[in-house]
Parts: sequence; structure tokens; C-alpha cells
Amino acid sequence: MGNLNKFNFSIKIGFYILDALIIFFGLLFFICNQYQYFYHTKLARLPYFSELLDAHYKAILLLLLAWFVISDYVKLYSIKRVNFLREILRKIVLQTFFFSLIIFTISGIKKEELLANQLIVYFVFILFVYLTFTRLLVFFVSRYNFQKGNDVKNVIVLGENSNTPRFKSIIENRKHYGYRIIKTNNIIDNDSLEAVLLSNKVKEIFISQLGLPISLQEQSIVNFCEDHHVKVSYIPYSLNTELVSLDVVYIDTLPIFRFKKFPLEKTENKLIKSLFDVIISFFVLIFIMSWLFPIIAILIRLDSKGPIFFKQKRRGVNGVEFDCYKFRTMRNDGTNSIKATVVNDNRITKIGKFLRKASLDELPQFFNVLNGDMSLVGPRPHMISQDIYYSEIIKKYNLRNYVKPGITGLAQVKGYRGAIDCDKDMEDRIRTDIFYVRNWSLLLDLQIIYQTVVLIFKGDKNAI
Repeated sequence: MGNLNKFNFSIKIGFYILDALIIFFGLLFFICNQYQYFYHTKLARLPYFSELLDAHYKAILLLLLAWFVISDYVKLYSIKRVNFLREILRKIVLQTFFFSLIIFTISGIKKEELLANQLIVYFVFILFVYLTFTRLLVFFVSRYNFQKGNDVKNVIVLGENSNTPRFKSIIENRKHYGYRIIKTNNIIDNDSLEAVLLSNKVKEIFISQLGLPISLQEQSIVNFCEDHHVKVSYIPYSLNTELVSLDVVYIDTLPIFRFKKFPLEKTENKLIKSLFDVIISFFVLIFIMSWLFPIIAILIRLDSKGPIFFKQKRRGVNGVEFDCYKFRTMRNDGTNSIKATVVNDNRITKIGKFLRKASLDELPQFFNVLNGDMSLVGPRPHMISQDIYYSEIIKKYNLRNYVKPGITGLAQVKGYRGAIDCDKDMEDRIRTDIFYVRNWSLLLDLQIIYQTVVLIFKGDKNAI
């Protein structure tokens, strides 16, 4: 076992033990404080520590078991060479969220209350801070270690395709990934390959894939590496290749390729996103729309004749059509539903220009969110005529319909908002939408919402 593997193993075991101790003694500490500050006036005397332990140890052990079951699901203790900050934070958020639900549930059904709700909130918050601090500490120490050239993993890149230069550039410029490329002059036979593997202690080979099926030569290299316990990875010849969307599953002992499920095809992820949508939408409607709505409605009526709202059919999840609402920002001339908006569109009213620039015209779509037609974050819904046209010329266009359309989206905060002047503009937008569909996480949604709020206050130059 290499130094890094030993380090990772030690860290993992250390986290298992430390987390268990923090939870066990943390719960006992809050239980003791609960009796001291909440129940001292109701009791003749405060219970001894042994009495508290005897009364609550079963619930505490059950919570510890729940903690490790949840951690197995969210992969909290999975330590990878290439760790992304967003992925670490996603795991921490999910772990504390699910664990807090379990604590509230057990405390609620237990005959003798485990913890008051207020103390549960304090405990979960401290737990979240502890997890964030310890995991980020390991993350940045490991990163620093790799940047200094310590514990790096020697790898070989064989062959060349359109993505090989980009791969090499990433590895060479991002030292914190912990890889070092060994120059090989494209070794092709097993004898010379074995010499390089042994002399450089190579741990992984990246083969530049040129197509399918793999050649006999590549298969020979794969077999050789398997015999010598060297990992083999492929650099795809095209980023659109279906290989990046495949999982290997087994029917009996037969390996089968199956397209990966998108994150929001999983029931638990749908539930998390729906709860988040409903909670935030209620907050916006009660605390913001309650006073802002009448002001905008009056300004629209004073500025031009016509209804306050603009309603248009759009396609949602699975291509099902729904009525999408916006504040009306154009003169009511009958072309608004069939003609896309362009730069300096003379149909836009004075107040409409301001509403569009500040993205306030989208506020009525919070009603669409509560109705289940839309989400806070997702691919922006297009005119149906655009859906029909671009689905014929842009590959995988309809993948965006695997999720609910959003009030804001990744494409919009990345700058792909506004008029579509050419097919390339739409291709950029769809590529970003597809990335979102394939890589959704609650943390990504929070990041997009934050960037959207920043754009609202700064002003989006692409808004029309």
C-alpha cells in the first residue's frame, strides 16, 4: 500500500472514530444542558450522568447507526485523489440534512424526549461546522501536498486523439490533482511498457481512445496492466461519445452497458428539489411578492394598455405543455406569442425594459413552481416553435426535458441568455443545459441562485 493510500486509510478510520465520539458525547452534552437549563425548575434534583446515559443510550446508539447508514449512502467517507470542493460540500449538506430529520423523528416518538427542537438545531449546526472544518482541512492539506510534488501518482498517456492535449494540459497545470505524466514516446509493446512501469512505479495508464471497438493492441495493453495491477482509463475521442453516459451492470455474471440515470430521475433527489422549490417559493411570495406585485402591476397598467400577465404555452418535463406566466413587458399587438424577442425590440415597453433588465418579469413563475410545472432552477423553457426547430438540428436537445424548466438556469448565469442570433448561440445554451441535467445537485442549485441574485443587482448585459 502506497504512502497516499495509507494516509487516506488512516484519515478514513480517524474520521469514523472522531465522528462517532463527537456525536456520542455531543448528544450527551446537550442532553445534560437540557436538564440543567430547561427542566431544573420542574425537577426536585438534576439526574446523575449515569441516569441520563441509562435513559438515552439506546436512542444515541440508534442515531450513531443512522449516521453511518446515511454516510454510506452519501459517500461521506469516500476519499478520492481528485476531490472537488463542491462535491465535498454536497456530501456534508446531505449528511446533516438527513441526520437532522432522523434526530427530529426519534426525539419526537421517544417516550422521554431526547432533545428539545431548539437544541437539535444547535447540535446539527455545530455538527455541520465540525464536518465542514475537518473535511476542508484535509482537502486543502492534500491539495498543498500535491502542489509540492509529494505523494503524486505517476501515470502514462498512450496514443493521441483530439482530447489528449487538453487532458495533458489539465494534469500539468493543476498540480493539486496529484498526477505526474511520465513521457513514454508512445510505447506500443508489452516488453518496453513493463520496463517503464517498473522503473517509474506507474500506477495508471490513460489510453487515448480512437474509436470503438478497441484495437487488439489496446486489448493486449489492458490485459497486461490488469496482470500487473495497473489501472487503465480511457480519454474519449469525442466528448459526445455515449461511453461517458454508460454504467456497467451485471445480469448474473454477464456485464451489460446501461445508460446512467440522471440525478433527478432518482426519487430521493426529486423529493429534495421539490421541497426546496416549495419552501423558497412560499418565502418569495409571502415576503417579496406580497408588496412588490401590486407595485409592478400598477406600473404595467400605467405604462401601456393590456393585461398585467403574459401567458404562453411552453414545454415542461417529459415535453408536457403548460401555461408559463410572466409580467407583460411588451405592447399587446398579437405577435408576442409567435415572434421571439430580439435586441432593441420595439414591442418592449418602458417599464418592460426595466423588468427584463432586472429579471423581475419572471416573478409570476413562482406560481408555476408551486403548481409543479416549473422549478426554481433548470433549463429555461423556450417557445414551442423553437423547441420544434432546434430539436431537429441540435443533438440531444430534448435531454433538457428530463427535468422541470427553471425560473433561472446554469446557461443564464454562464452568459448564454438573450437573443438567439445564430444556431451556435442555442448550441452553447443547450450544451450547458445538458451539463446541468447530467450533474444536478442541490449545491449546484444554490450556486446558480446566488449567481442569479448577483446578476440581478449588477444588471445582466445579456438581458433583452
